[in-house]
Amino acid sequence: MGGAEADDEAITVVRVAEPEIGANVSARLQSLLEACFPGYPDRSYFKLPPHFRYLVMTSDGGVVAQMGVEYRVIRVGGSVLRTFGVVDLCVAETERSRGLAARLLADLTELARTCDMAFVVLFADDDRLYARNGWARVTNRCTWVRIHDHATLGIARQEDTGAMMVKAIGEQAWPEGDVDLLGHVF
Repeated sequence: MGGAEADDEAITVVRVAEPEIGANVSARLQSLLEACFPGYPDRSYFKLPPHFRYLVMTSDGGVVAQMGVEYRVIRVGGSVLRTFGVVDLCVAETERSRGLAARLLADLTELARTCDMAFVVLFADDDRLYARNGWARVTNRCTWVRIHDHATLGIARQEDTGAMMVKAIGEQAWPEGDVDLLGHVF
């Protein structure tokens, strides 16, 4: 996908399908996720593995940032939308404030344009990074599949998640109406 320089250490951003990630990189991902998200499960994904990831790799094979991505159609009101969903974007504490997260979001936005996605969707408690990069909060009522420890618990519905954000890829405005994620929360 390309490279960038972080001080004197070369880094590379790669996009890789989840099934292609080997045990060594998976273990490094798990360590990064556990360091960035206290209480993260003892694996390299939270609910389900994403379809693909963007990884920021150092020349010695270290993983210093990652962003999982899910491809999904969702329903909003009467519209069925092609989306990418952002999962667990994180950057190692030693690598923050270097623009890596913004770079990953920009790379995904460009891929979404190429793939004719309508929106990129994410859920975030802290919206500062995402707002700076073109995402906006939405307050639609939302339905999703509740999953915990590899088991389906049922369907959840919430008037306003307080965390859903979207970025339009084309000219289409975000529709009015209830959101059905047709799966678990990103």
